Amino acid sequence: LQVYINNQYSSDDVYLRSTYVWRVYNLVEEWKSANGMELIEESVKLLKEKKNIIFQGAPGTGKTYTTASVIVEMKREYMPDMSRQEVMEKYNNMVNDGFVEFTTFHQSLDYEDFVEGLKPIVKEGHVTYNVEPGIFKKICIKASNDPGNNYFLIIDEINRGNVSKIFGELITLLELDKRKGSVNAISAILPYSKETFGIPDNLYIIGTMNTTDRSVGTIDYALRRRFAFLTVKANESIVSRQNGDVGKKAVDYFRKVYEHLKNYPSGDIDLDDLMIGHSYFIADSIPQLELKWKYEVLPLLEEYYKDGLISKPFKE
Repeated sequence: LQVYINNQYSSDDVYLRSTYVWRVYNLVEEWKSANGMELIEESVKLLKEKKNIIFQGAPGTGKTYTTASVIVEMKREYMPDMSRQEVMEKYNNMVNDGFVEFTTFHQSLDYEDFVEGLKPIVKEGHVTYNVEPGIFKKICIKASNDPGNNYFLIIDEINRGNVSKIFGELITLLELDKRKGSVNAISAILPYSKETFGIPDNLYIIGTMNTTDRSVGTIDYALRRRFAFLTVKANESIVSRQNGDVGKKAVDYFRKVYEHLKNYPSGDIDLDDLMIGHSYFIADSIPQLELKWKYEVLPLLEEYYKDGLISKPFKE
């Protein structure tokens, strides 16, 4: 770039030549931030370093899509100008090829479902019990048998499950230096199969959690120590890209909500964790936008007030 600039401008344009690179750099950084590239790049860097990350944020901020984008980027197939459809197509191809597994944590999920457990089988009128692997054990086996590729486990609503109950003794094995092949590698004897089990180095775990959901407790401290947390924020620039009157109306709604949440906070929750996501303000037409506003955004703001997340109800 510097060679190009030197060729384009004469020696008289000293100031222009000396500042051009930085102006281009700043424009690129602003563009990356507006398009979510900054978050994706930081997430990939953290995921490679930590192996386990959690995307946290308010509803509609794009946590699921960000997860898909990061996974595609980890395979070095993500491009900034790719459409959402193209990103999801590449992501779904990885799912179909078995490189990605998806699960949702909930209160009734336990170790027997997630790692391994005894499952009843009726055969010739008799009930027998077989040891069946759960989704976590299955993908660990896949990754261990294919060290040349990366594997991913996505855990949606990770804060809704009883983490100690679900991971059991394997919580320690999640740490980077406890993985297979590391200096401090640790393995465990599984309670049902009696197999020696370890977590492979090429398995990456990505969790998502809703920061406004007060119906569940905060994330388990044992898990928090082993994950890096990234906040996915509502992005006004995405809302403003919509064409014509839809974009103007959507931005107006977005700013009204933002100002209300900013002016009437309650408790210790940050504004970034509270601001309703941009997906609630994206529509193909004014009527569709109005439906979203009336039946999705306003009820959510009402719940915010009832749950004590804001100190004053929202009024149009």
